[in-house]
Amino acid sequence: MEVKVNSTTIRSFSIYSNTLPNDFLLDVAKAWRLLNATFKTESTERTYYQHITRWLRFLADRPNHPALSYIGQDNGSLAEEYLAWQNLLTEYRNDIFDTFFQEDQLKTRNNQLMGVRKLLEYLAYTKTIPHGLVLRGWKDKQRLGQSSTFLSNDFYRLINRSKNDLQKLVDSIDDNDVSLDEDVITLIKNALENTEEDFDFNPVSLVISSLQNRKIQLKDQAASDYIAYIDSTNQAKKWAEDLEISACADKFHKTMLSNVDAHTKMHLYDEALGGCATSVLVNYLIRYNEGRLLLNTDSRYSLFWLPDRMSRYNYNRDHIRRYLGCSNYGMVCAFAFIMLETNANTTSVWGLKEDDLIDLDKKSFQLNWTKKRQRGHEAKYKKLPMRIDELAPQTLTVRDVFLHQIECREKFLNDVIPRDRNFLFLQWHKNNVKISINKRVYAPTRPSLEFFNRIFKKLCKKASGGAWETTPKAIRGSALLLTGLVTRDATAVMIEGQHTSLEMGKRYTYHYPEVWQQDKEIRLFLNWYQALFTVDIEGFAEKIGIDSILYNENKEFALEQRQKEAQNAINQQFGGIHCIDPTAGAQPGTKAGSVCNKVDKCPTCKQRRGVFVTSINNLANVIQWHEVLVQLNQTLSDNDFYKWRVWHVFTTLILDTFSKDPTHARLMREAQEKAALTQNSYASLIPVAEVNI
Repeated sequence: MEVKVNSTTIRSFSIYSNTLPNDFLLDVAKAWRLLNATFKTESTERTYYQHITRWLRFLADRPNHPALSYIGQDNGSLAEEYLAWQNLLTEYRNDIFDTFFQEDQLKTRNNQLMGVRKLLEYLAYTKTIPHGLVLRGWKDKQRLGQSSTFLSNDFYRLINRSKNDLQKLVDSIDDNDVSLDEDVITLIKNALENTEEDFDFNPVSLVISSLQNRKIQLKDQAASDYIAYIDSTNQAKKWAEDLEISACADKFHKTMLSNVDAHTKMHLYDEALGGCATSVLVNYLIRYNEGRLLLNTDSRYSLFWLPDRMSRYNYNRDHIRRYLGCSNYGMVCAFAFIMLETNANTTSVWGLKEDDLIDLDKKSFQLNWTKKRQRGHEAKYKKLPMRIDELAPQTLTVRDVFLHQIECREKFLNDVIPRDRNFLFLQWHKNNVKISINKRVYAPTRPSLEFFNRIFKKLCKKASGGAWETTPKAIRGSALLLTGLVTRDATAVMIEGQHTSLEMGKRYTYHYPEVWQQDKEIRLFLNWYQALFTVDIEGFAEKIGIDSILYNENKEFALEQRQKEAQNAINQQFGGIHCIDPTAGAQPGTKAGSVCNKVDKCPTCKQRRGVFVTSINNLANVIQWHEVLVQLNQTLSDNDFYKWRVWHVFTTLILDTFSKDPTHARLMREAQEKAALTQNSYASLIPVAEVNI
């Protein structure tokens, strides 16, 4: 019963013969040989052997377990034997959990069961144990991002409750079994405080507010932290040119190589590092190690990262990595920012290459990427405007991030394995990279998607103050859902997601939890994907099925008499949103036959047309209305401004979309000119909308 791994004797299963039945061990050895023949790599062989010997040690500690009494017996009850073995496997599962109980050890726990599961299959095949035994693993807790948006499944379940039910939930939030994020609780409380009746409570507005808040939080944090990253690498260049810091770095270098006594050496280290150790060490690595971190095979490695020295002079790896442009967190901020700006898939951003950024002219640039399809790959791109203002979190562009990442990787690019050398995102050091069947090397390489997912959680926690976390995949899903809810325009979602058809957009929407499809508002949302889209205001009436002559007459009349007949402007559209029938009396507090003045309800009203018309007039309306909303936001308290939040999201998203698309530069410029030359009628409409400033 000798067991070999790659012709090297490790240990015989017979060491357990003092406590386990010999017949059982013989069957284990036979099953191992069958399993061993399926292995393709030595590492898999060793890993499974470790799993199985751990299980045998567990069994050896329980020689009197009922399951072992059935070994070699053919006349027992099959049901009782199955139950005994299943209980034994459950005990082993519990033992694994007790050993690896920490939350971040879930993957380790599941891995520990792999070899045993495989062995059980062959033991059942040899009739040593009953068929159908189950050794269950562990599933990760339901978390944000396991779906495709920033919203948890608990949130989706809650938005369809009545106002009364939600109030009860909030009142007993500590006693219920629903896991809610702090910011979601705040949103719900705010919504409850600002609605009087159940019918006035609109779950879609909650969704829009939550998605927009989280998107803004993430983008602001990623931009702010990446600007700090750029500042750090720029600071490192200044330190490298500072003569005083260079002198200290030279002294540190000589001290490391000297053979003086410990007391003298400590005094010399104090002189070299006592002022600012981080600046000296960054200078040292730039001048003495080509700006790269030390590998653990370097003789200076242990001297550099000596724990007592790091504590004495107050420096650490993360700070030095950031100054040298090797920050993993900084790279994830870049990854997230590019996703937030482009709405490309995670795999597309992950696969960006050094030549995917192209400067078109002085005003715009283009980012190219590849989108994986079932039948191959598809080239995608997005044109974006150049930064014209001074670099800041608010002005940061994809181009700034891209070029900085290129600069960060230059110092170690020649050490990257050939297959990864052209990728934008390169991790300074990754252990044991496989370059052939039997050869591995220590080299910089492209990080895995799992790496981005893991560190992305840190960005989320920082952005939300610990209220929530998600995965990069949710960025795209959230952006498309937000665009759909705010614009109610299928084509806008199709363009934003770079889908090839409206049908794809509809299929994408059905991906959201089933509970959405049970709600009337969500069924309407699915129908919005059938809406028509036009880039020309002319022909709009015919395409949405209203009297074109009357429409044009009213439109011209409204434009000419905007100041005198403001109410007629509402009849046609308000802030860029068109109404099916503003006299239908659809909103509570309005009467059929009278023009609706509940304009704060337009973004989520069932009378709203499922279309956003891209025209100079429409964009000018959005610009003017946005200006008023910005003033309201600065003037009103958070509670008073609550009813206008969705409108604020709408105008912000529309203007942001058109401002960042160079193909609409002329249209946007003309709309801005028209808005500037036309008196802003929305300011005079505020009293009509029952808003007190």
